[in-house]
Amino acid sequence: MRVALFSSTIEPKDGYGNITFELTKELHAQGIDITLFLPKNQQNAVAAMSLPCTTICALPKYVYRIFERNGPGYFRTVNVSSFDLVHDLFAFPYCIVAARSAKKAGKPLVMGAQGTHGVRPLAYWPERWLLKKCYKSASAIAVPSQYTKKRILEETKEDCAIDVIHNGVRFDRFQKSVDTLSVRNRYPGKKILLTVGGLWGRKGHDLVLRALPEVLKKHPNVVYVVVGDGNARADLEALATDLGMRANVDFAGRKSGDELVAYFQACDIYVHTPKIVDQNKFEGFGIVYLEASACGKPIVATDAGGIRDAVLDNETGLIVPDGDIAAIANRIIRLLDDEGLAKRLGERGRAYAKENDWSVIAKRFIGMYERVLKANAE
Repeated sequence: MRVALFSSTIEPKDGYGNITFELTKELHAQGIDITLFLPKNQQNAVAAMSLPCTTICALPKYVYRIFERNGPGYFRTVNVSSFDLVHDLFAFPYCIVAARSAKKAGKPLVMGAQGTHGVRPLAYWPERWLLKKCYKSASAIAVPSQYTKKRILEETKEDCAIDVIHNGVRFDRFQKSVDTLSVRNRYPGKKILLTVGGLWGRKGHDLVLRALPEVLKKHPNVVYVVVGDGNARADLEALATDLGMRANVDFAGRKSGDELVAYFQACDIYVHTPKIVDQNKFEGFGIVYLEASACGKPIVATDAGGIRDAVLDNETGLIVPDGDIAAIANRIIRLLDDEGLAKRLGERGRAYAKENDWSVIAKRFIGMYERVLKANAE
Protein backbone atom coordinates (compact mmCIF):
# COMPACT_ATOMS: atom_id res chain seq x y z
CA MET A 1 0.00 0.00 0.00
CA ARG A 2 1.39 3.42 -1.01
CA VAL A 3 0.25 6.41 1.03
CA ALA A 4 0.92 10.12 0.40
CA LEU A 5 1.03 11.62 3.91
CA PHE A 6 0.63 15.40 4.19
CA SER A 7 1.82 17.23 7.33
CA SER A 8 2.68 20.75 8.45
CA THR A 9 5.90 19.82 10.28
CA ILE A 10 8.42 17.15 11.21
CA GLU A 11 10.04 19.25 13.97
CA PRO A 12 10.44 16.79 16.88
CA LYS A 13 9.84 19.40 19.63
CA ASP A 14 6.52 20.38 18.07
CA GLY A 15 3.46 18.32 19.04
CA TYR A 16 2.38 17.93 15.41
CA GLY A 17 5.96 17.12 14.43
CA ASN A 18 6.14 14.41 17.07
CA ILE A 19 2.89 12.84 15.84
CA THR A 20 4.11 13.01 12.23
CA PHE A 21 7.45 11.39 13.06
CA GLU A 22 6.09 8.62 15.26
CA LEU A 23 3.20 7.67 12.97
CA THR A 24 5.38 7.76 9.85
CA LYS A 25 8.00 5.60 11.56
CA GLU A 26 5.46 3.03 12.74
CA LEU A 27 3.51 2.86 9.48
CA HIS A 28 6.78 2.21 7.67
CA ALA A 29 7.72 -0.49 10.21
CA GLN A 30 4.39 -2.20 9.54
CA GLY A 31 4.94 -2.35 5.78
CA ILE A 32 3.21 0.78 4.50
CA ASP A 33 5.10 2.59 1.73
CA ILE A 34 4.94 6.20 2.95
CA THR A 35 5.93 9.36 1.13
CA LEU A 36 5.80 12.35 3.44
CA PHE A 37 4.83 15.70 1.92
CA LEU A 38 5.98 18.70 3.97
CA PRO A 39 6.27 22.49 3.55
CA LYS A 40 9.34 23.79 1.74
CA ASN A 41 10.64 25.39 4.95
CA GLN A 42 10.98 21.96 6.59
CA GLN A 43 14.02 21.02 4.49
CA ASN A 44 16.53 21.74 7.29
CA ALA A 45 14.51 19.75 9.81
CA VAL A 46 14.36 16.80 7.40
CA ALA A 47 18.13 17.01 6.79
CA ALA A 48 18.79 16.86 10.55
CA MET A 49 16.67 13.73 11.06
CA SER A 50 16.87 10.10 10.07
CA LEU A 51 13.51 9.39 8.45
CA PRO A 52 12.56 5.93 7.20
CA CYS A 53 10.56 7.17 4.22
CA THR A 54 10.75 9.33 1.13
CA THR A 55 10.20 13.00 1.98
CA ILE A 56 9.14 15.73 -0.43
CA CYS A 57 9.27 19.34 0.80
CA ALA A 58 6.98 20.94 -1.77
CA LEU A 59 4.05 22.38 0.18
CA PRO A 60 3.54 26.09 0.93
CA LYS A 61 4.41 27.61 4.28
CA TYR A 62 1.77 27.27 7.01
CA VAL A 63 -0.93 29.97 7.12
CA TYR A 64 -3.61 30.71 9.72
CA ARG A 65 -5.85 32.48 7.22
CA ILE A 66 -6.07 31.63 3.55
CA PHE A 67 -5.73 35.26 2.41
CA GLU A 68 -2.19 35.47 3.86
CA ARG A 69 0.80 35.79 1.53
CA ASN A 70 1.28 32.05 1.00
CA GLY A 71 -2.44 31.31 0.73
CA PRO A 72 -2.65 31.00 -3.07
CA GLY A 73 -0.16 28.12 -2.92
CA TYR A 74 -2.80 25.93 -1.31
CA PHE A 75 -4.86 25.92 -4.50
CA ARG A 76 -2.08 24.26 -6.48
CA THR A 77 -1.75 20.47 -6.59
CA VAL A 78 1.06 17.95 -6.23
CA ASN A 79 1.28 14.72 -8.18
CA VAL A 80 -0.18 11.85 -6.11
CA SER A 81 -1.18 9.65 -9.05
CA SER A 82 1.21 6.85 -8.03
CA PHE A 83 -0.32 6.46 -4.55
CA ASP A 84 -3.24 4.38 -3.35
CA LEU A 85 -4.60 7.11 -1.08
CA VAL A 86 -3.84 10.55 0.31
CA HIS A 87 -3.81 11.20 4.08
CA ASP A 88 -3.75 14.78 5.36
CA LEU A 89 -2.80 14.55 9.05
CA PHE A 90 -3.88 17.89 10.47
CA ALA A 91 -6.90 19.37 8.68
CA PHE A 92 -6.56 23.07 7.80
CA PRO A 93 -4.77 24.37 5.77
CA TYR A 94 -3.01 21.40 4.16
CA CYS A 95 -6.29 19.60 3.62
CA ILE A 96 -6.92 22.05 0.76
CA VAL A 97 -3.92 21.02 -1.33
CA ALA A 98 -4.32 17.37 -0.25
CA ALA A 99 -7.99 17.28 -1.28
CA ARG A 100 -7.37 19.01 -4.61
CA SER A 101 -4.43 16.71 -5.37
CA ALA A 102 -6.41 13.58 -4.44
CA LYS A 103 -9.37 14.65 -6.57
CA LYS A 104 -7.19 15.40 -9.58
CA ALA A 105 -5.55 11.96 -9.33
CA GLY A 106 -8.80 10.14 -8.57
CA LYS A 107 -7.52 8.90 -5.20
CA PRO A 108 -9.43 8.62 -1.92
CA LEU A 109 -8.73 11.21 0.77
CA VAL A 110 -8.28 10.49 4.48
CA MET A 111 -8.20 13.50 6.82
CA GLY A 112 -7.06 14.06 10.37
CA ALA A 113 -8.02 16.79 12.85
CA GLN A 114 -6.20 17.28 16.15
CA GLY A 115 -8.48 19.67 18.03
CA THR A 116 -8.40 23.45 17.74
CA HIS A 117 -7.12 23.54 14.15
CA GLY A 118 -9.77 21.10 13.01
CA VAL A 119 -12.55 23.33 14.36
CA ARG A 120 -11.41 26.93 14.71
CA PRO A 121 -11.18 27.64 10.94
CA LEU A 122 -14.90 26.82 10.75
CA ALA A 123 -15.55 30.12 12.55
CA TYR A 124 -14.22 32.22 9.64
CA TRP A 125 -15.03 32.84 6.01
CA PRO A 126 -13.84 31.55 3.54
CA GLU A 127 -11.98 29.02 5.70
CA ARG A 128 -15.30 27.57 6.88
CA TRP A 129 -16.40 26.84 3.33
CA LEU A 130 -13.00 25.37 2.39
CA LEU A 131 -12.67 23.12 5.44
CA LYS A 132 -16.27 21.89 5.24
CA LYS A 133 -15.71 21.03 1.59
CA CYS A 134 -12.61 19.00 2.54
CA TYR A 135 -14.44 17.17 5.32
CA LYS A 136 -17.27 16.30 2.96
CA SER A 137 -14.87 15.01 0.30
CA ALA A 138 -12.94 12.78 2.73
CA SER A 139 -13.61 9.04 2.66
CA ALA A 140 -12.63 8.92 6.34
CA ILE A 141 -11.67 11.39 9.07
CA ALA A 142 -9.52 10.46 12.07
CA VAL A 143 -9.65 12.49 15.28
CA PRO A 144 -7.95 11.73 18.63
CA SER A 145 -10.95 12.22 20.92
CA GLN A 146 -14.71 12.05 21.18
CA TYR A 147 -14.77 15.76 22.05
CA THR A 148 -13.03 16.70 18.79
CA LYS A 149 -15.49 14.55 16.87
CA LYS A 150 -18.43 16.19 18.65
CA ARG A 151 -17.20 19.71 17.90
CA ILE A 152 -16.59 19.01 14.20
CA LEU A 153 -20.08 17.55 13.81
CA GLU A 154 -21.60 20.51 15.68
CA GLU A 155 -19.82 23.08 13.54
CA THR A 156 -20.11 21.44 10.13
CA LYS A 157 -23.67 20.21 10.67
CA GLU A 158 -22.69 17.42 8.28
CA ASP A 159 -22.80 13.66 8.75
CA CYS A 160 -19.05 13.27 8.30
CA ALA A 161 -17.42 9.83 8.54
CA ILE A 162 -15.33 10.32 11.69
CA ASP A 163 -13.30 7.67 13.53
CA VAL A 164 -11.71 8.26 16.93
CA ILE A 165 -8.10 7.05 16.82
CA HIS A 166 -6.04 8.20 19.77
CA ASN A 167 -2.63 9.77 19.52
CA GLY A 168 0.02 7.37 20.69
CA VAL A 169 2.96 7.14 23.04
CA ARG A 170 6.32 5.47 22.49
CA PHE A 171 5.82 3.25 25.55
CA ASP A 172 9.29 1.68 25.68
CA ARG A 173 10.92 5.11 25.83
CA PHE A 174 9.40 5.68 29.27
CA GLN A 175 10.36 2.25 30.65
CA LYS A 176 14.09 2.73 30.29
CA SER A 177 16.31 3.37 33.30
CA VAL A 178 17.29 7.05 33.46
CA ASP A 179 18.92 9.33 36.03
CA THR A 180 15.92 10.29 38.19
CA LEU A 181 18.24 10.95 41.16
CA SER A 182 19.52 14.14 39.54
CA VAL A 183 15.93 15.42 39.44
CA ARG A 184 15.07 14.26 42.95
CA ASN A 185 18.23 15.89 44.33
CA ARG A 186 17.01 19.25 43.08
CA TYR A 187 14.00 18.98 45.39
CA PRO A 188 15.20 17.10 48.49
CA GLY A 189 12.41 15.91 50.77
CA LYS A 190 9.73 17.25 48.42
CA LYS A 191 6.64 15.74 46.83
CA ILE A 192 6.83 16.71 43.17
CA LEU A 193 3.83 17.91 41.16
CA LEU A 194 4.76 18.07 37.48
CA THR A 195 3.33 19.76 34.39
CA VAL A 196 5.00 19.40 30.97
CA GLY A 197 4.15 21.51 27.94
CA GLY A 198 4.13 24.93 26.34
CA LEU A 199 3.53 27.88 28.64
CA TRP A 200 0.56 29.71 27.20
CA GLY A 201 -2.86 30.68 28.47
CA ARG A 202 -5.11 27.76 27.60
CA LYS A 203 -2.69 25.20 29.09
CA GLY A 204 -3.93 26.19 32.56
CA HIS A 205 -0.73 26.40 34.61
CA ASP A 206 -2.29 29.35 36.45
CA LEU A 207 -5.04 27.06 37.79
CA VAL A 208 -2.46 24.83 39.47
CA LEU A 209 -0.66 27.86 40.90
CA ARG A 210 -3.93 29.16 42.38
CA ALA A 211 -4.68 25.72 43.84
CA LEU A 212 -1.23 25.42 45.40
CA PRO A 213 -1.83 27.54 48.56
CA GLU A 214 -4.58 25.14 49.66
CA VAL A 215 -2.39 22.12 48.95
CA LEU A 216 0.50 23.57 50.93
CA LYS A 217 -1.68 24.09 54.00
CA LYS A 218 -1.82 20.31 54.39
CA HIS A 219 1.33 19.29 52.54
CA PRO A 220 3.97 22.01 52.97
CA ASN A 221 6.62 19.74 51.42
CA VAL A 222 5.16 20.04 47.92
CA VAL A 223 7.00 21.61 44.98
CA TYR A 224 5.33 22.37 41.66
CA VAL A 225 7.73 21.78 38.75
CA VAL A 226 6.84 23.32 35.39
CA VAL A 227 8.73 21.89 32.42
CA GLY A 228 8.41 23.88 29.21
CA ASP A 229 8.56 27.44 27.98
CA GLY A 230 6.35 29.94 26.23
CA ASN A 231 4.99 33.46 26.13
CA ALA A 232 3.08 33.11 29.41
CA ARG A 233 6.15 32.33 31.50
CA ALA A 234 6.70 35.86 32.85
CA ASP A 235 3.03 36.17 33.85
CA LEU A 236 3.10 32.77 35.57
CA GLU A 237 6.27 33.64 37.47
CA ALA A 238 4.65 36.91 38.58
CA LEU A 239 1.51 35.05 39.69
CA ALA A 240 3.56 32.59 41.73
CA THR A 241 5.26 35.54 43.45
CA ASP A 242 1.98 37.36 44.07
CA LEU A 243 0.53 34.21 45.65
CA GLY A 244 3.56 33.85 47.91
CA MET A 245 4.34 30.52 46.26
CA ARG A 246 7.57 31.34 44.42
CA ALA A 247 9.71 29.18 46.72
CA ASN A 248 7.45 26.20 45.99
CA VAL A 249 7.46 26.55 42.20
CA ASP A 250 10.31 25.73 39.83
CA PHE A 251 10.09 26.85 36.22
CA ALA A 252 12.57 24.30 34.92
CA GLY A 253 12.49 25.28 31.22
CA ARG A 254 12.49 22.95 28.24
CA LYS A 255 13.64 19.37 28.66
CA SER A 256 14.04 16.62 26.09
CA GLY A 257 15.33 13.09 25.64
CA ASP A 258 16.24 11.10 28.72
CA GLU A 259 16.17 14.22 30.89
CA LEU A 260 12.47 14.70 30.14
CA VAL A 261 11.81 11.02 30.89
CA ALA A 262 13.63 11.50 34.22
CA TYR A 263 11.25 14.31 35.21
CA PHE A 264 8.23 12.15 34.45
CA GLN A 265 9.67 9.21 36.37
CA ALA A 266 10.74 11.35 39.34
CA CYS A 267 7.42 13.14 39.93
CA ASP A 268 4.78 11.99 42.39
CA ILE A 269 1.69 13.36 40.63
CA TYR A 270 1.27 14.60 37.08
CA VAL A 271 -0.99 17.68 37.09
CA HIS A 272 -2.16 19.12 33.77
CA THR A 273 -5.19 21.41 33.77
CA PRO A 274 -5.93 22.93 30.34
CA LYS A 275 -8.92 25.19 29.71
CA ILE A 276 -11.44 25.63 26.93
CA VAL A 277 -10.77 29.30 26.18
CA ASP A 278 -13.72 29.45 23.85
CA GLN A 279 -15.55 26.71 21.99
CA ASN A 280 -12.88 26.64 19.31
CA LYS A 281 -9.67 26.62 21.39
CA PHE A 282 -9.23 23.37 23.25
CA GLU A 283 -6.91 20.46 23.94
CA GLY A 284 -7.62 17.84 21.31
CA PHE A 285 -6.08 14.97 23.29
CA GLY A 286 -2.87 15.44 25.32
CA ILE A 287 -0.05 12.98 24.62
CA VAL A 288 1.70 14.14 27.82
CA TYR A 289 -0.97 12.32 29.84
CA LEU A 290 0.00 9.04 28.18
CA GLU A 291 3.67 9.83 28.79
CA ALA A 292 2.97 10.34 32.51
CA SER A 293 0.85 7.19 32.58
CA ALA A 294 3.63 5.23 30.87
CA CYS A 295 5.77 6.15 33.89
CA GLY A 296 3.06 4.88 36.27
CA LYS A 297 2.09 8.32 37.57
CA PRO A 298 -1.40 9.27 38.82
CA ILE A 299 -2.93 12.24 37.05
CA VAL A 300 -5.02 15.26 37.99
CA ALA A 301 -6.64 16.82 34.91
CA THR A 302 -9.46 19.15 33.91
CA ASP A 303 -12.44 18.15 31.81
CA ALA A 304 -11.43 20.47 28.99
CA GLY A 305 -11.54 19.21 25.40
CA GLY A 306 -10.42 15.69 24.56
CA ILE A 307 -8.93 14.88 27.96
CA ARG A 308 -11.29 11.98 28.71
CA ASP A 309 -9.73 9.98 25.87
CA ALA A 310 -6.22 10.48 27.29
CA VAL A 311 -7.16 10.12 30.98
CA LEU A 312 -9.70 7.59 32.28
CA ASP A 313 -11.48 9.22 35.22
CA ASN A 314 -11.00 7.26 38.47
CA GLU A 315 -8.94 4.69 36.55
CA THR A 316 -5.74 6.42 35.38
CA GLY A 317 -6.36 9.80 36.99
CA LEU A 318 -8.85 12.16 38.57
CA ILE A 319 -10.69 14.60 36.30
CA VAL A 320 -12.21 17.82 37.67
CA PRO A 321 -14.52 20.37 36.01
CA ASP A 322 -12.87 22.86 33.66
CA GLY A 323 -11.44 25.77 35.68
CA ASP A 324 -12.39 24.40 39.12
CA ILE A 325 -9.42 25.48 41.27
CA ALA A 326 -10.87 24.14 44.53
CA ALA A 327 -11.40 20.72 42.93
CA ILE A 328 -7.84 20.69 41.58
CA ALA A 329 -6.50 21.32 45.10
CA ASN A 330 -8.85 18.69 46.55
CA ARG A 331 -7.74 15.96 44.11
CA ILE A 332 -4.05 16.71 44.59
CA ILE A 333 -4.49 16.50 48.37
CA ARG A 334 -6.48 13.28 47.97
CA LEU A 335 -3.65 11.62 46.05
CA LEU A 336 -1.01 12.87 48.49
CA ASP A 337 -3.09 11.51 51.37
CA ASP A 338 -3.88 8.15 49.77
CA GLU A 339 -0.76 6.44 48.45
CA GLY A 340 -2.75 3.30 47.67
CA LEU A 341 -5.08 5.21 45.36
CA ALA A 342 -2.15 6.98 43.70
CA LYS A 343 -0.46 3.63 43.09
CA ARG A 344 -3.61 2.02 41.65
CA LEU A 345 -4.17 4.91 39.24
CA GLY A 346 -0.53 4.79 38.19
CA GLU A 347 -0.58 1.04 37.55
CA ARG A 348 -3.75 1.24 35.47
CA GLY A 349 -2.27 4.23 33.67
CA ARG A 350 0.82 2.27 32.70
CA ALA A 351 -1.37 -0.45 31.18
CA TYR A 352 -3.49 2.14 29.36
CA ALA A 353 -0.40 3.82 27.91
CA LYS A 354 0.78 0.44 26.60
CA GLU A 355 -2.63 -0.04 24.98
CA ASN A 356 -1.98 3.23 23.14
CA ASP A 357 1.57 2.55 22.00
CA TRP A 358 2.27 3.90 18.51
CA SER A 359 2.51 0.31 17.20
CA VAL A 360 -1.14 -0.20 18.20
CA ILE A 361 -2.28 3.19 16.89
CA ALA A 362 -0.62 2.59 13.50
CA LYS A 363 -2.58 -0.67 13.13
CA ARG A 364 -5.80 1.31 13.59
CA PHE A 365 -4.79 3.70 10.82
CA ILE A 366 -3.90 0.79 8.55
CA GLY A 367 -7.34 -0.68 9.25
CA MET A 368 -8.88 2.64 8.22
CA TYR A 369 -6.81 2.72 5.02
CA GLU A 370 -7.86 -0.83 4.11
CA ARG A 371 -11.52 -0.02 4.73
CA VAL A 372 -11.33 3.10 2.55
CA LEU A 373 -9.57 1.29 -0.28
CA LYS A 374 -12.07 -1.57 -0.18
CA ALA A 375 -15.01 0.84 -0.29
CA ASN A 376 -13.39 2.78 -3.11
CA ALA A 377 -12.93 -0.40 -5.15
CA GLU A 378 -16.57 -1.45 -4.88
